[in-house]
Amino acid sequence: MSARAIDVLYTPAEIVRFAAAGGAAGRRCVVIDQLRATSTIVTALAHGARAVLAVGSVEEARRLRRARPEALLAGERGGLPLEGFDLGNSPRAFTRERVAGREIVLTTTNGTLALAACRGAAAIHAASFLNLGAIAALLRHDALPATILCAGTGPDFSHEDALVAGALLALAAPAHPAAAIYRAAEADLPGVLRRTVNGRRLAALGLGGDSDDAARRDAFPIVPHGEAVDFVIEGGPVGAVRLAL
Repeated sequence: MSARAIDVLYTPAEIVRFAAAGGAAGRRCVVIDQLRATSTIVTALAHGARAVLAVGSVEEARRLRRARPEALLAGERGGLPLEGFDLGNSPRAFTRERVAGREIVLTTTNGTLALAACRGAAAIHAASFLNLGAIAALLRHDALPATILCAGTGPDFSHEDALVAGALLALAAPAHPAAAIYRAAEADLPGVLRRTVNGRRLAALGLGGDSDDAARRDAFPIVPHGEAVDFVIEGGPVGAVRLAL
């Protein structure tokens, strides 16, 4: 795929405009929330979760769980687990023993909103360093135009998401200028991730191990496939992106 065929959105504001304009239509959308939503999704699916249902709000997650009581309820706000949820958003908690065979309802501050912005896409995928090579191979041999969505941190640019985007482009479209972002950090990737705003925040919360865990490049050679689904639940519809292998 040529460099021109892959667009990169680096901020939540760009993602909001993309969604409002129906920009996902006909495109392959790759969502990155390295620390931590997409790393968590990749880990959960690699460890045998049946599916991850990504939803935007805490209330939607609770409603969906009430309608699907066998599902695990997972998520965070401000990096911390939510009261009454089974799991937070730490990839290390999504062990095979905990999630194999289970459906997971997940809501996070940025990552699940970025996935929701891909409604109408020809294909939706979750990417992180954990499954970098598998996603890059898909992009490299693909005829569909692609958009990489960096979920960001709150309303802001996220350095670690841009690093994953750059790494994908270094493999799939090496001439793309964004590949330079990754090449500058490649020699000390775990250290660079620890020094990002989110890496430092996680360390302050006692979750610094999540940054190192998610830095394991190609730990899981899988491609999560997503589709937008609407659940009719008493009290109104709940929209989600269902990700599975």
